[in-house]
Amino acid sequence: MGPPHGWEVVEQALACEHCFNRMAASRQLVRNYVTQRGWSVMGEREWIELHEAFPDASETTLQGCGIPIEAPWCGIASHTLAELEESLLAFTRVYAERPDLRRYCRDEVIAAKDRARWAAKSSRVEESKRRLKSEMVEWMLVWLGDPATFPVWARLRKDIIVG
Repeated sequence: MGPPHGWEVVEQALACEHCFNRMAASRQLVRNYVTQRGWSVMGEREWIELHEAFPDASETTLQGCGIPIEAPWCGIASHTLAELEESLLAFTRVYAERPDLRRYCRDEVIAAKDRARWAAKSSRVEESKRRLKSEMVEWMLVWLGDPATFPVWARLRKDIIVG
């Protein structure tokens, strides 16, 4: 099947625009909800309330609420190694303090690792970004192996990378 022609292109563009508009509207509804409640930071109580108020919203939509979100509800930030390290250190604290959230933490790190692994292997991703994502996969695998040892490992790994 070849590339779309004529009206097919217009229909695809309209479908994409419709999805984008629907996502933007959902984000705005979530932001309005957060603003109405006067929240300045989102913790577990707020996260649960938001999930109950918007059961069909994606976690990404909920995370785009416009206020800081505590770990693990914020997910794993992985645009830079520094961001990733900060996220994994926060998850280490949650993992140690909240045995009831360990599975959630692991699931979040596994999902982030899978996304990074995909980017590391994709020919559509620039080579320098593929190398970065490959390094990030290693960091997350160490965390998944033993979250308690991750802080020490990260310090040593940074010394190797920088030094």
